[in-house]
Amino acid sequence: MKTGLPSELCLSVVIPCLDVERLLPIQLEALSSQSCPESWEVVVADNGSADLTRQVAESFRIRFPELRVVFAHRRGRHHACNAGARAARGKSLIFVDADDEVAPGYLAAMHRGLADHEFVGGRLEHQRMNAPALWNVGNVQSDGLIDGLGFYPFVGGGNMGVSRRVFELVGGFRDKPYCEDIDFSWRAQLNGIHPVFLPDAVVHVRQRNSLRSMFLQHRRFGSAQALLYRDFRRNGMPMRSAADVARDWLAIGKSVAMLAVATPDERIRWTRRTARALGRLSGSLRHGVFYP
Repeated sequence: MKTGLPSELCLSVVIPCLDVERLLPIQLEALSSQSCPESWEVVVADNGSADLTRQVAESFRIRFPELRVVFAHRRGRHHACNAGARAARGKSLIFVDADDEVAPGYLAAMHRGLADHEFVGGRLEHQRMNAPALWNVGNVQSDGLIDGLGFYPFVGGGNMGVSRRVFELVGGFRDKPYCEDIDFSWRAQLNGIHPVFLPDAVVHVRQRNSLRSMFLQHRRFGSAQALLYRDFRRNGMPMRSAADVARDWLAIGKSVAMLAVATPDERIRWTRRTARALGRLSGSLRHGVFYP
């Protein structure tokens, strides 16, 4: 990493954090091994951690002369990302998660991509940091951008790069409890900015590893999908088809009797599918729409 940098840098890597003192060093170690032909920095946006996250981040200053730790006063990943972006000095912003790990060559690949495009998403690799039962479940953004619920595709927030111009044009991340990356991606595309997939910009992603944590996460995903429908139906986001809804609930019902003898992979799929279905129902009630 270069030192003696001007006030404006080429890239800022923004890491939203909350209580990740154990996992953050893995990501920062991986970033410390990166090289880039242009000036860059790391901005850790602490979202009110109760553990030693801030101290762990500060301890890496000797490795990152241009590392800064900022405080995001409002809770929520979207608020932390916005706080990091406001503090960042890069002409382009890269968002990664604190509990993941960038692969060798990641920063150089993102730099090349952002030199040609204003909105990019790198590849998510799902095997290195997860048990085999999770390798083929929710394996998103591994060979292209993520399908966007029948609307526009989107870039996952844990491996996203965007020019500051586009970030400010879109208005940053909106106040969404979940799926803020979908909301951001769709608003960018409605403004004529279409994301590009970068297969060489790899992040090893860490998935939830317990059925309970998966259920909570995917119930929130389902609820957020109903909110997305409320906000984007006038732009063309379609209602889920009756066939898709029926297929979900038939699969959920058939699997209930088999859970005791199901494989780990089958239990994970049932948990996620059921949680999203219940989340869509509760989200429909909360947000005043019907999106089952």
